Amino acid sequence: MDCQLHIMGAPKLSAVKYLKDAFQVNFTDVINSQLKRKRARNATWNNSIITAVYSAGLVLFERLRYAKYLALLTETNPDCIVIWNGNKLPNTTVAMAAKALGVKQFYYENGLLPGTSSLDPSGINYNASLSRNPSFYLNFDPQNKLNFCAPDLIPRADHKKRCEFECADVPERYIFAPFQVPHDTQLASFSPWINSMDMFYDEVIKAVKSLNDPSLKVVFKEHPSWHKHYAHLYEKDPIAIFANGNQTSDLIKCAEAVLTINSTVGLEALLLNKRVLTLGQACYNIEGLVKHASTAEQLAENMNEVVQGWQPNTLLKDKFFSFIEHVYCIPGVWKHTEDKHIKAIEARFTGNDEFAKYHGDKES
Repeated sequence: MDCQLHIMGAPKLSAVKYLKDAFQVNFTDVINSQLKRKRARNATWNNSIITAVYSAGLVLFERLRYAKYLALLTETNPDCIVIWNGNKLPNTTVAMAAKALGVKQFYYENGLLPGTSSLDPSGINYNASLSRNPSFYLNFDPQNKLNFCAPDLIPRADHKKRCEFECADVPERYIFAPFQVPHDTQLASFSPWINSMDMFYDEVIKAVKSLNDPSLKVVFKEHPSWHKHYAHLYEKDPIAIFANGNQTSDLIKCAEAVLTINSTVGLEALLLNKRVLTLGQACYNIEGLVKHASTAEQLAENMNEVVQGWQPNTLLKDKFFSFIEHVYCIPGVWKHTEDKHIKAIEARFTGNDEFAKYHGDKES
């Protein structure tokens, strides 16, 4: 394969003739997403003057970048480009330029299963090429020739700035609600109504209290990759505890259900045969597989159904994971130059793998 590696760098002189095109592009969504991520990191970004100056400068800078990549992609005329994630700057602007020119894109990311990668022409997370129609999976592999073997879960290492916590004693009955990284694109791009971990905490507590079941508690855990701590929430409500020192897999196994915005912990919970409720846009928001709530009222209703005994469709779950393992995911991880990983990537690029047979059925 004829490949080029392009590293973000200096401006490109030939981009000048594309400036007119660049100044006609609307960057509002890009700026809003960027500001949402920055506000999650630091309250300084709530200052209207700071955000106005920053936004004006960023729009100008991204227009110049857009023009540069119109020039580069026009000159190189690639069959496709590969972008990491695609929902973060500067790659968002590169993807926009490629789309304007009709250049096929692949989005590369960590895989949905441990030890795998994603390489998807539609996007990652909620934008992935995964159908949300349960019938698609129920009709997959009708002769059941493909077996799914649940992989071992890999604990995520703590951020070096995180405090050390001892294992907490968890209640006998609880809902597990893991926190997510507040500035991650999962929240910035795919969380329409939950805009912070504080809001997540409040909505979960409110929903559980609406059940009027004194024996049911909530266990939260801060995300190990997030360096800050939510100490102001640790003792906020008596029905909740934080188990920051416990293994996530142990908290999942003992929970009555797992409530997440759209974290991969939701997938891990399904692997461990737990009921899952989502509050955001997740690639596994499939009717019969998980319960999804886009409002506080829906969350209370779904929480009640789960407590009353709702269970996911076991066959649907098995078929969903079988499709992910045997068709969707790229075996191996990007950190290692494994032969099987490289061959799978080449097959995905050239359309010579099983995925090519199913791509385009995302909404079918």
